[in-house]
Amino acid sequence: MWPPAAPAVAARELRTTRGARRVPAVFGCSRLPLQTFEGVIPFSISTQYLDDTVLLMACGEIDRAADPACDHALASLPATLSSVVLDMQQVPFMDVTGLHFLCGLHRHTTRHRTLLHTRGWQAQPRYVLDSALHLDLQGADLNTVVRAALDRL
Repeated sequence: MWPPAAPAVAARELRTTRGARRVPAVFGCSRLPLQTFEGVIPFSISTQYLDDTVLLMACGEIDRAADPACDHALASLPATLSSVVLDMQQVPFMDVTGLHFLCGLHRHTTRHRTLLHTRGWQAQPRYVLDSALHLDLQGADLNTVVRAALDRL
């Protein structure tokens, strides 16, 4: 049976599909059962509403496989919110899919005059944000989005 049982004191590690990078098996969100496929943490976004504010809690790796969850989260946001808080504390890895999600979230909040706050950026997703500032994409609002996210860390 995989993963093999390990002592309760030591954290088990599972190999991810990204090669040598390892993810501790104890990592996970309390709202998800800790089930992995080849060591990859399944991605989810949970929402909590408090009056006219929504907290989006991302959990897992934001890569191409996370597209449907990101699209669903964006599509389900009501237009009547006063603020959106994106919590990235449980996201150890993000690629361009995360930037795409952040741009979509920024467009939504700007269009509906909603405040957007981000928090809990881990090192690798933060590196992606910092690197994105050096991209020169004409017509894209990427720099505005990234600067806004970084200002609200």
